[in-house]
Amino acid sequence: MLAMHPSRSSLRTFCWCLLFTGSTATAVPVDVTTFHYGNQRLGWNSAETSLKPANINRNSFGKRWHAKLDGRVPGSPLYLSGLNVSGSQRDVVFAATNQNSVFALDAATGKTLWSRPRLARPLIDAEFRGSWFGDERYGVLSTPVIDRANNALYVCGVRQKGLRQHFTVWSLDVRTGATRPGWPVDVKATDGGTRFEAGQVMQRGALSLVNGWVYLPFGGRGDTPPWRGWVVGIDTRRPQAPQRGFCASPVTDGAGIWSGGGVSSDGSSLYAVTGNGDFDLNRGGRNTGQCVLRLSPTLAFSRQAKDYYTPSNYKYLDEQDEDLGGATALVLPPQPGRRPNLLFTGGKDGLAYLVDRDRLGGVGGEVQKERLFSPVDAPYHEGIRATPAYFDGGAAGRYLFVAGDQPGPNDNLGIAALRLDLDPRSNETRFRRAWTLKKAINGPSSPIVTSDGPRDAVVWIVETNDGEGSNLRAYEATTGALLYNSNEDEKSDRFDEGRRFTSPIVADGRVFVGARGVVCFGLTQEVAK
Repeated sequence: MLAMHPSRSSLRTFCWCLLFTGSTATAVPVDVTTFHYGNQRLGWNSAETSLKPANINRNSFGKRWHAKLDGRVPGSPLYLSGLNVSGSQRDVVFAATNQNSVFALDAATGKTLWSRPRLARPLIDAEFRGSWFGDERYGVLSTPVIDRANNALYVCGVRQKGLRQHFTVWSLDVRTGATRPGWPVDVKATDGGTRFEAGQVMQRGALSLVNGWVYLPFGGRGDTPPWRGWVVGIDTRRPQAPQRGFCASPVTDGAGIWSGGGVSSDGSSLYAVTGNGDFDLNRGGRNTGQCVLRLSPTLAFSRQAKDYYTPSNYKYLDEQDEDLGGATALVLPPQPGRRPNLLFTGGKDGLAYLVDRDRLGGVGGEVQKERLFSPVDAPYHEGIRATPAYFDGGAAGRYLFVAGDQPGPNDNLGIAALRLDLDPRSNETRFRRAWTLKKAINGPSSPIVTSDGPRDAVVWIVETNDGEGSNLRAYEATTGALLYNSNEDEKSDRFDEGRRFTSPIVADGRVFVGARGVVCFGLTQEVAK
């Protein structure tokens, strides 16, 4: 979650106050403790008072430092402001690498404040079978989560003990890196008669912290059988207690939960979006391929139509490997109209989906769906594999920003900005295209938005080029005008090996990107003075 000092209240509450009053925020320190700024996965920081469209350009903005660390950072960095480390107050960036290492960095300089190298030996390619990454090591592959109130960082990595592989969760003190009492613990959940098996699943989705429980999603390793989609919950107050478990496909392979954003939550329910696999809920079965699912905090699932949604062409999506679960579902703030509580997501098929989270609707029960990316007749779709972002600009409108791979209809490329408006005929909120890029983005990360309340909104995204030379881009949110592209100055601002299933973060005037290590961008020293 993202919070401001001194009250540590949630950014969400802060955003709504800004919009109701119409006021502009003053500089408020920010915490980024989970993927996309909160369990709603909105990807919106409304308290950014330093970085604005007027000063984000190649003359006044650029790379400040690069901490190379010991490997790649597959998940998003996290950030705490004003943390007491070694007796002094510091703004701190946290990053976990594919070497099963965790680092705390000084946000101003990139200097290492503490490190925990190789919490466990990471796996090599031959051990991590079924991967399509060709990575040199497999350790932490997801975004950790922080509980600031208890000074705890939770991180999950994969390791091998004897002939068996295990996913292990550590809890580290954010001030020192020390392992907290009772940790680490191995993931060992069950769901009815189905046991969690680590050997052919991947923990790539971000961790979530909801009401004292850490939730971890799992998908497949290149669909190499046997594999099952899972969500596992661990009680942070009693880490050795029995774990909660939900298996998304207990009878057949499939239904992985693999989006980089993990699961989302509105505080009372969890929402998971699954990929390819069998679906038979409408026939009394238990397999949930190609679904949006509502789970209780205990990970109970009713199997009723009000608690799941699947597109009516679910069989075709499964046959073509067009995972609905390309993106994590966004829990949207209340919208006008007769169905105010909505979820938004997107799939590898290139379609965007809007569903009613009060009643998800079962088979074909969406509020709206529309193709944004990928031609209808493409032999294989890689449409949406990044979690969208949300922005409420007050009178300027409410927007969703969706990143896509393949070109779509109406010249959609790179990012499609959607505006949410009330349809007077149906009295329901619907989305329509506001703008789209005219240039493709190769391997786009999940975008985020920063603003000063409802003003000065900027969309940030990393073009990862699937691990090759990467670049950070910034766009004006309501028009799509390009503000900054780090590849314009390759000598000073270039960086390598940005990861597709991550997201940049922006906090207190700085932009942090996970790559081979962590890269920091911000206003140049000359302008900052």
